[in-house]
Amino acid sequence: MAEKLDKKAAIKTAGKLDKKSVNKTSGKSDNKGSNNKITKGVITTDKLDKAEIKRIFDVFDYNGNGILSLAEIDKAVIEIYPHLAEDKPAIMRAYKAADTSQDGFIDFKEFGRLIDLLHYYNNLFQIFKKLDIDNDRRINFNEFKKGYELMGINVNSPKELKSKFDEIDTNRGGYILFDEFCTHAAKVKLISEIPQD
Repeated sequence: MAEKLDKKAAIKTAGKLDKKSVNKTSGKSDNKGSNNKITKGVITTDKLDKAEIKRIFDVFDYNGNGILSLAEIDKAVIEIYPHLAEDKPAIMRAYKAADTSQDGFIDFKEFGRLIDLLHYYNNLFQIFKKLDIDNDRRINFNEFKKGYELMGINVNSPKELKSKFDEIDTNRGGYILFDEFCTHAAKVKLISEIPQD
C-alpha cells in the first residue's frame, strides 16, 4: 500500500512540477528592479548547483538579511509553490524540521532541506487529509478504522488496531494530530523519496 502511495504522490507531483524548470521567470522583482529567475516547482535541491539554490533562496529572502523567517517562507510558498500554500501544518512542520540550529530562522545551509521537507510534509498532509473525513485536522478512532492502511498499518484484530491508534496518539488526547501522524510516518518510512527527520 505504501509503495502505491509513493508512486501516486510522485506521479501527481510530477504532473504539477518539473524538476528541470529552473529558469522560469516570476513576476517578482528584486531590490534592484530586475526580474529574478526563480525555480518554480523544484521538488529537491540535490541536483541543483549552489548558484541555483542561492537564487531560489534569494527569492524566499524578501528582506535580504540572509535568513528566512516563517513569514518569508509562507509568502514565498504562496508565490512559488501555490499547491502547497493551503497546507499550513505541512509548512510549519517543514520549517521546524529544517531549522536544525533551532534559532527560529532558516539560513542558507538549512535551505535545501527546507525545500525537500516542504514537499515531503505536503505529501504526508495529503494522506492525513484523506483520513481526516470531517476535516477537523485530527483523526479520531472511527476515521482511523476506515483508513489505517493509508498509514502503512497492517493489523489482524480490532484490539491490535486500537493498540496501534493509542501508540500513535502519544499525547493521549483521543485523536491523532498531524505531528503525531508525521512521527509515525517517519518510523515506518511511509514516504521514502525525501529524507525524513
